[in-house]
Amino acid sequence: MKHCGLFGVGFLVAAVASAQHQGNPARAEDWATAYVTRYTRDKWLVILDVEHDFYSAKREAERISKLSRLPFSMEGMELDRRRGLALPDKGDGAPDAGGYIARRYNEDAENPHGYISIERSDGYPSLKQGLYVVVGAICNSSREANLKLRQFQPLAPSAYVHKTQIYMGCIH
Repeated sequence: MKHCGLFGVGFLVAAVASAQHQGNPARAEDWATAYVTRYTRDKWLVILDVEHDFYSAKREAERISKLSRLPFSMEGMELDRRRGLALPDKGDGAPDAGGYIARRYNEDAENPHGYISIERSDGYPSLKQGLYVVVGAICNSSREANLKLRQFQPLAPSAYVHKTQIYMGCIH
């Protein structure tokens, strides 16, 4: 996963706090909304499967991974009975410990050609909430997503492309 340092979020928090301290919470809210909007992009998800049960999604992700020879990655996430899919508690005060970070990129340092992951549908504003989604790719255009979809359809006949918006700025 690609992340910025704490500076980006710290700057945003400081600016909002400053505006609120000056007695203008509406201005702070407007500024924060403008900041998030500025870094939000249209993206196309290639969805290979959708399940209510995490383990069903994981079986399907692993099956497609093996057949496609595309790596499967949990991106460090684990299933927690209380929190659902989340990063483990690290004990080091890391801001993302115990939380969920939705996948935002098609590839990462370990998987430069992309990978298959399981995501919480709650991480994407236009998906039905409370589901586990097997994502085969995150694309920058409909055309790119449809090319990827054609590669996956022999292995996942019910796969489809879904347009969403993803915040691409600093997350911690």
